[in-house]
Amino acid sequence: MQIYGADYYPEHWDESVWERHVKTMKEIGVEWVRVGEFSWSIVEPEEGRFDFSKLEKPLKILKDAGIKIIVGTPTAAPPLWLVKKHPHILPVDRFGRRKGAGSRRHYCPANEVYREYSRKIVEKYAQHLSTYADMWQIDNEFGCHDTTLCYCESTRKAFIEWLKRRYVSIDELNYRWGNRFWSQTVSDWDEIVLPINTPAFENPHMMLDFFRFSTDVHIDYMNMQSEIIRKYSDKPITHNFMVDFFDLDYKKLAEYIDLVSWDNYVSTKVYDPFRQAANHDLMRSLKRKPFLVMEQQPGRVNWKTINEQYPGGYLKLWTKQAHLHGALGVIVFRFDQIRWGAEQFHGALLDYAGKRTDRCEEFAQAKRETQGVMVPEKEVAIYFSYENAWIHRINHLNRNFNYWESIMSIYRAVRRLGYNVDFVFEDDEVDSYRLLIVPYAMYLPEKFIEKLESFQANVLITCMTSIKDEYNWMRADFPYGLQRLLGLEIVDFAGTEKVDMNVSGLQLSGNFWCDKIKVKDAEVLGSFKTGPFAEMPCVTRRGNKYYVATVADEFFYTFLLGSLLPAKFIGDGVDAIQTREGLILLNVRDHESAVWMSNKKIVLGAFENREV
Repeated sequence: MQIYGADYYPEHWDESVWERHVKTMKEIGVEWVRVGEFSWSIVEPEEGRFDFSKLEKPLKILKDAGIKIIVGTPTAAPPLWLVKKHPHILPVDRFGRRKGAGSRRHYCPANEVYREYSRKIVEKYAQHLSTYADMWQIDNEFGCHDTTLCYCESTRKAFIEWLKRRYVSIDELNYRWGNRFWSQTVSDWDEIVLPINTPAFENPHMMLDFFRFSTDVHIDYMNMQSEIIRKYSDKPITHNFMVDFFDLDYKKLAEYIDLVSWDNYVSTKVYDPFRQAANHDLMRSLKRKPFLVMEQQPGRVNWKTINEQYPGGYLKLWTKQAHLHGALGVIVFRFDQIRWGAEQFHGALLDYAGKRTDRCEEFAQAKRETQGVMVPEKEVAIYFSYENAWIHRINHLNRNFNYWESIMSIYRAVRRLGYNVDFVFEDDEVDSYRLLIVPYAMYLPEKFIEKLESFQANVLITCMTSIKDEYNWMRADFPYGLQRLLGLEIVDFAGTEKVDMNVSGLQLSGNFWCDKIKVKDAEVLGSFKTGPFAEMPCVTRRGNKYYVATVADEFFYTFLLGSLLPAKFIGDGVDAIQTREGLILLNVRDHESAVWMSNKKIVLGAFENREV
């Protein structure tokens, strides 16, 4: 199954244009549409009065034309009559301020009143729209606009119940949270408060649990909706994840949906092909299955400081890149450019006058050129953990360090060498990979340590790995469970700025953190030249297990990993994916790129892809 289409909002338009819109969709190759995810106040303009005509009529036109439909539940934007009647459904931020209505994501998922209204509206949507639905999307972009963590009273009470299930006794909670520190000991569950506007650092053990709880609350809220839908429909259910987003544990959420989908937007100032590729690979890795791009940036967006336009060809490129990394297809956001509302500057397939833009032909071309579903071969695995993203954010030796950005340096190096990347999690099988990399995993579960012990190919482990336990306590010895494997122990560490290294005669650099290593049974491959541990080891090897004692950059990892994996090509400006059929190169530039393979020069035209 392939899915190519656009996000469509028929409720924004007079019904006189619906048939014209559908005719255009058919002409440009739109086969799927997503509808409905922000339509609550249209369907229920006042409590208890429902009118589905603004959805059912256009959905019938779409269905009669053979266009498949993804129906979104509308709970991401509760109507203002509901907010007026129950203002306490609004979320509270970390400073104790109640957030306002008038935009979207203005609700707390732990609030029981809001959950009851959500049950009612989702049931109505399921009853009325199951006939039309070929897929369902629950809500929209959980956690967007800094809404993952809510600090309201409903959340506090739900958090306490979650903690009772986790710890059972107050004594156990006090111990695991280290509550003797700063006089935080509690004697009753109701004494537990959320860390609102604290004068100093929050309790790091509590904060890790608060992130875990917040993921579980969103899963529970999502499952509540899914259970209702499944009473009326057997169609697949998804939720749209986001780019570079780590506030929620997407791996855990993915267990409860049938299909991973995500919204592919350029999150940096300019398009970074490796960043978009990494997000594709992460989404594919969540379920080890093909994924869907639920929202594909068409060109210009509306939410950046400067919303630049991408010239012709980029929509086609982004579609081809998604396909290359294992996507079922893309849904372009959006079909029709709107003249009003907060997203009026956002691009679309149709312009403000309802006329086709050049992106319509790009979309059609991309669809023709991306047949079938690509299955990237297993080559290199990078261990990833959303909990580690939280641990790094909560408390750190160097607050300039960023977990994902530092992993990106390793990812780029692997990809420049021409190898596929899967992100692996603690329960995943790893034995079929040629190289396993474990970067900056402060908490490394015992079960994954066991996998490292039996892994036969090369392993690369970095600083910060296995120095904490599941409660965010420091281990007593470092790296926990890995000392024999690596032939070393870490006796100290420091936050730092740039440090220089000499590795195999090459002058390289690290940053953010460095370890003081005591070598026991390992070969020293490099030493620090500057920093607090100058002249001490920075890179070691014991058999097939390598250790890097700092946060190194892309150049370092290209050099080191290049000694473990021979480069498949030499050159720049391409995204490469290895399949069973061969190596596919995609030129990610709007001009020619050249690479060398086996002493042969290969020239790719702008945005061209080719199997070599």
